[in-house]
Parts: sequence; C-alpha cells; structure tokens
Amino acid sequence: MKQRLDSSFEVVIVFSGGEGNVSAKSALVFGVLVLGAFSGCVGESPPPPSEVAPSDPGSDDVSNQQQPATDESSPVVETQVESSGESIELDEAVGKLLTDLGEGETEVRIAASTALNDQVAEVIAQHRDWMRAGSVAQRRGMMLMMTGKAQGFPEETFSLVKLALVDGDSKVRSIGVQLIRQLSTVQAAELHPRLLTMMKDNLEESGIRNSILRLIALVPGDGLATETALGELILADDDDSTIKQAALQSYVKLAPVEPAIATLISVLDTSDNNGVKRTTAVLLGKYGSKAKAGVKQLGALLDVEDKDLQGAAAQALARIGSPSIDVLVMKLDSPNRVTRQIAIYTLGVIGPSARDHVRRLEQFITEKDPDTSSIAKEAILNILK
Repeated sequence: MKQRLDSSFEVVIVFSGGEGNVSAKSALVFGVLVLGAFSGCVGESPPPPSEVAPSDPGSDDVSNQQQPATDESSPVVETQVESSGESIELDEAVGKLLTDLGEGETEVRIAASTALNDQVAEVIAQHRDWMRAGSVAQRRGMMLMMTGKAQGFPEETFSLVKLALVDGDSKVRSIGVQLIRQLSTVQAAELHPRLLTMMKDNLEESGIRNSILRLIALVPGDGLATETALGELILADDDDSTIKQAALQSYVKLAPVEPAIATLISVLDTSDNNGVKRTTAVLLGKYGSKAKAGVKQLGALLDVEDKDLQGAAAQALARIGSPSIDVLVMKLDSPNRVTRQIAIYTLGVIGPSARDHVRRLEQFITEKDPDTSSIAKEAILNILK
C-alpha cells in the first residue's frame, strides 16, 4: 500500500511563560491591551480565475497516449494542437459535460459531475488529450472531476497533475497543487523541482505560491535546495508579505535551530512589514531560551503602536523567559504607558526569576493609575509564588 502525504499541519500559539502563570483577572486586563495578538499569521485568498490560453505541457510520454474511443452515436471534434500540428479527436458530448463542470452554475456542475461519473474511467483515460487540446473550462472540469478520485486512479492522477502544473490557467494549476496531497510520497517527490520553481516565481499567482509553501515541507526532495529557496524568499526585498510569512513558517520546520534563529533575528532587523515581523516574533519565541540572542530586537517591538506586534513580541519574550528580564526592566522606564504595562505583565508571566525586581514593580502601585496598579499587583503575586 502506498503511503499518502499528510494534508494537515498548523502552528499553534499559546501565550505562556515557562516559569510562571498569571491570574484570570490580570489576563483579562492585559487582553484589552494586546487584543488580536494571537490571531493566525498567514492567510490565503483563492487565486482569481485567469482565462489564459493553455501552454503546451511538452511532449512527455506523448507516444504512449491512449487514443480516445469513438462512438458513432456521439459526435467527435477534431482539434489541432498548435505547437505540434497534431490532430486530436475529442468527444463533443464529453466536452460539453467538462465545460459545464468547469464553469457552470452549481446545479449545472452537479448534473455534469453525475453524468461524468458514469464514464469516468473512459474520460480519465483520455485526460492527456483534454489537457492538451481542451478549452480552459474543459481543463478545469477535468481537474475538478479528478478531485476525490485520485486513489482509484493513482497513475492517471499523477500524469494529470504533471500536466496541470505547467498549464496556462491559474485555476488548473491551483487544483493541480491541491491534488499533490493525494499522491504517494514517491510521486510527490518527482514533482519537487517543479514546485520549487513555481514557489520562487514572483509572477506566479500568490495564492498558488502560498499553497506550495504550506505543502513543500511535506514533499520529499532536496532538503538543502528547499531550505535555500525558502531563505531567499524570506530575505528578498520585493516579494509579497504573505509569501514571506508562509516561507518563514515552512523554513523553521526544515532549518537547523541555530541558522533558523539567526535568520529570524535578521528579519526583525531588516523587515519594514509589521505582519512579517509579527510572524517572525511568534516563531522566534517557539525556540524558548535558545532564542535569547533576539531579546533586544523583541524588546524594541514593545514600543511600536501596532498592538498585534506588541503582543507577539511580549509573547516571545515570555517564552524565552529569564534572558528577557533585563530588557523588560528597561521598558519599565518607557514614557509609553502601554509599553510599561506590557513589561510589568510579562515579568509576571516569567515568574520567580524576576524576584529581584519586585520592589521596582511596587512603585507602580498607586492610586493615580488603578489599571497599572492592578497589573503590577498581579505580577508581584505571581513572581512571589
């Protein structure tokens, strides 16, 4: 039995220090300050359909193509393939069903899908002809028809995906990328070079590139080439911020700890995009005390106006723990009230390791500022536990 690629993986973010906890009251107060800090880092919008003429996917295994069976009761349309001048005969009735499936309204698509199910084996056997000579709608229909049928037709699905990844239509390519999750690991490994090429191409649809970035860590292949490509995307000056965020999350799954931490710190130093920096801060915090080299950069983010970014930085400092204490104590002198409150709260999360600074925290317990006083009291109680 062939192994299948696991299609689910995610990053889970929990705000907690390794050395202490805070009460529900304090967490509620602080939650107002950093609302939204723990939302997901990367999202994807589906790529818009692009009615582009199909490109020739090449002559790969053309000599081994199955010729479509003809049926006297069903008209056959002869189509010329421009690149080779080759004539391909396509069944008109099947073509109508594929067109309906590819671009029809919901009810029309359901009817077309049902009708195609009655002759699925014959249509799939002719998939090369439809992908080379069919219209955009027909090629989309062929891809949609194959969705959910990959395990019953593993070799045909693999062949279809190879053709889809070089298709001129973005929706066809997008479905092709999604079908990779249903291939065997051996089949997926053969597609690895093509996926790297698409991933690095900044002319490719960003939605498709994001899908590949989330998939690439699961695809067997040249690990060093993948790591290098991800690093280049992360440090590129002119790429989409969502691409960088997705690349960061895949990169830390593959790269050794020390180079990964160094790269994340470099992103904090050089990036001017708050979303990218927020993702970087969260990922850096996942290394715990090993990421202590980044506390200076994370501390600087406590002064920004972006509440999500402030919260992500505070979260990372809390997870790093004791190495963060000196930077947090410095932030107690910040002219920004919110920054001071975040520093007080985070010291409380770190817990007993911050015991030497309890008297400093006591100075924030005043009648003039009841909110800060409440946060300071809770932090002190947590430190002294």
